Amino acid sequence: MKKFLDSIGIAFVLTAFSYWVGMSLGWITELNYLEVFAVFTSYSCTWLCSVQSRLNYPVGVITTAAYSVLFWQWGMPALALFNLYLVFSLAYGWFRWGSDDNTREVTLTSLNGYVFYALVGAVLVGLFLGANMWLNPTGISEINPIDMWLAVFSGIAQLMLDNKKLENWVVWAGINIFSIPFFLSSGMTLVAFQYIFFLANTVIGFTLWYKSMNLHKEPNYA
Repeated sequence: MKKFLDSIGIAFVLTAFSYWVGMSLGWITELNYLEVFAVFTSYSCTWLCSVQSRLNYPVGVITTAAYSVLFWQWGMPALALFNLYLVFSLAYGWFRWGSDDNTREVTLTSLNGYVFYALVGAVLVGLFLGANMWLNPTGISEINPIDMWLAVFSGIAQLMLDNKKLENWVVWAGINIFSIPFFLSSGMTLVAFQYIFFLANTVIGFTLWYKSMNLHKEPNYA
């Protein structure tokens, strides 16, 4: 419970700071309360992932549902569909992690593991392209390629996180680096600002997970 309360406090401070900066610089002229809620819960969820609290999963379900609606409103169908997929992925991760008292160990990814995640990425690409054709039978694509690839790699990173693979933080870092200019160019300055915090959190998450892994005598590459 302490980890959860800490995440709420951190989320409150970061959300308030984000909106203060946004309003001071003129990025925000009016509040979208769904966006405020999504930003707040995503900060909480991200911190809970870093400290290996399984509570990140129910919080994650709430924030992904909120972001799914927001991304659809912002004309990013791939990320909107990805967030719907995340609801099912988060249910898987909840059981995969186990309880906080007997949680799954942090491990490294094997060569076969990389092949598996590459195949998952290929399947996600096919699903997004198929969904795009179904939604746009005229053949005129509404999916921005960057939007799609961010969603694909986010799906891979989330699955790696669900299996407690240390490298998930490296993948998330890459996603965040590309997300910042993408959201800036899309006019979503506040979201881009949030991804700067997410990028910094990948360093924290990687460090905490690496230390946790080193508590064991030998790394597990399973």
